Amino acid sequence: MPFSTHPNYAALWSILRRTKPTNALIAITVALIICATGLSLWVPLLTKAWLDNLSATQQFSWSALFGLAAALIGGGILSGVQYHQLGKLGNLQKRNLRNELFDHVVNLPIAFFDRTLSGEPANRIVKDTEIIEDLVSNQTASMLSGLLQLLGSFFILWFLDWRLTAVLFLAIVLSFLAILPFTAKLAAISKQQQDSEASLMANLTEWFAQIRLLRSATAHSQINQEVQCKVKQLFTLAMQEVRTVAMMSPLVNTAIMASIIAVLGFGATLVAKQQMTIGTFVAFIMFLLNIVFPVMQLSLFAAAFNKAAGAALRLAELFAEPKRHLGNLQLKIAGQDIQLHNLNFGYDNNAAVLKGLDMTLAAGKTTAIVALSGGGKSTLFALLQGFYQAKQGAIYIGTDNLAEADLDHYLAQTGYVAQDAPVLSGTLRDNLVLGLDALPSAEQLTSALNDADLYEFVSTLPQGLETFVGERGVTLSGGQRQRLALARCLLRKPNLLLLDEVTANLDALSETRIQHALAQAAQGRTTLIAAHRLSTILSADCIYVMEFGKIIGQGNHNALMQQLPQYKQLIDKQFRLEQQNSYDSLPVT
Repeated sequence: MPFSTHPNYAALWSILRRTKPTNALIAITVALIICATGLSLWVPLLTKAWLDNLSATQQFSWSALFGLAAALIGGGILSGVQYHQLGKLGNLQKRNLRNELFDHVVNLPIAFFDRTLSGEPANRIVKDTEIIEDLVSNQTASMLSGLLQLLGSFFILWFLDWRLTAVLFLAIVLSFLAILPFTAKLAAISKQQQDSEASLMANLTEWFAQIRLLRSATAHSQINQEVQCKVKQLFTLAMQEVRTVAMMSPLVNTAIMASIIAVLGFGATLVAKQQMTIGTFVAFIMFLLNIVFPVMQLSLFAAAFNKAAGAALRLAELFAEPKRHLGNLQLKIAGQDIQLHNLNFGYDNNAAVLKGLDMTLAAGKTTAIVALSGGGKSTLFALLQGFYQAKQGAIYIGTDNLAEADLDHYLAQTGYVAQDAPVLSGTLRDNLVLGLDALPSAEQLTSALNDADLYEFVSTLPQGLETFVGERGVTLSGGQRQRLALARCLLRKPNLLLLDEVTANLDALSETRIQHALAQAAQGRTTLIAAHRLSTILSADCIYVMEFGKIIGQGNHNALMQQLPQYKQLIDKQFRLEQQNSYDSLPVT
């Protein structure tokens, strides 16, 4: 199958073109390879002339020797420069490819990450690009110079003695025909290896990130068995590769050794019969080495090429994932009602989570959602952030459809605090300024920390805001992570506040402080709060009650208490819980 149409090779060609290498750098590199190869072909001819002159005149020619030495030194210098240029070309391509891959992956829909372990695309960005870089930096030079040496050597040898050349050419062709089936098999094995390695890397990344869960659940034995199973699979594939290479190498070596023996034997006979000069015979041997080593290099290149083709196919699969939809409409949230009209949504082909949802978030007002677990409020928050597209219905910001909006521009006007309050590894400051266009002043940071009831905690830390919080903020308590997320949200000065159970992990004193901060932050902003706490619900301008993805009631607290039994039961239950918690927190006398 031609290179451009074979699926693996077409993917590799496509990936290499995406890296946008500069034509000037490619031209310089190819020119260096040609010059270095030309000098390597010239050295045997200079050796032949020197030996023939020595044999004929019985006089040592220093000028011929210096010319030979100059050719050898020049070839070595050119090879070093060539190696540097190829390394630069390969690493530039790797840099461009990694940047483009990350930009593509980070802009994929949230649904892609729902079905993909985070370590999988990370493995492709790091390891698969490394495989392609190795092909460009290390194997391409060997292939090009080897190919030029083969063609040049055969051309020169044909004129030196066509009979020896014909024998050598036949041996090389037979060796290539013998290894072709093996290279195809190596390509398939390489693709399976890379898929298995990526799967193992993804699992290891997740397991190490959840090491506390594994320890507390005493699941290390179970996980160890899974790792051993995956490692065994990798071992099996590795041994398949070893066996394939073990069968291929003897064929290549046998063909090469047979050609060497044939050339040496036949050449020695011609010298003995004085049908060939000693200089020509030595040149033939040197050219023979110029053929033997390139044949070995080309066999290695074939294996590396097929491995890179497998890596390129994996990268092409990643590039084939469509990016998230980004409209061109730069809508403004401030002063606009947000209306959800007949909103229907379900994950993939699963049952609908939201069913015919109609809701209005009044501009500058606070709206609360009360829902039983699984009622769909988290899904609603995701839709309001543009993470998913509704199956039916639409979300309007004023009169503009959110589906047509520039989501990055829209999200820059929103602030979201999740119930689990995710925190990135790094310092407290890194997490506070995440996503901000401009770094806040010290006064702005202090104000946000005060409003989120975090300033007192930060002031007790020896390194203050430069304190490292660990992976996923593991050194912080749940309440501290939530207050950190709230402070980060307040620094954005959003027009739309989305607060999902913000006070769920806080003690009573912190909750009172943050309730006051939230009341201040919500003034003049459209705010949507999902909460179970009675105090949060009472302060809302409008309350929606959700059950099984549907709105079953709306109004203020007093109206819902009178008109909706489900709401009254939920509030009564919550009120009893809060009373019990308050009683339990009293000191024992």
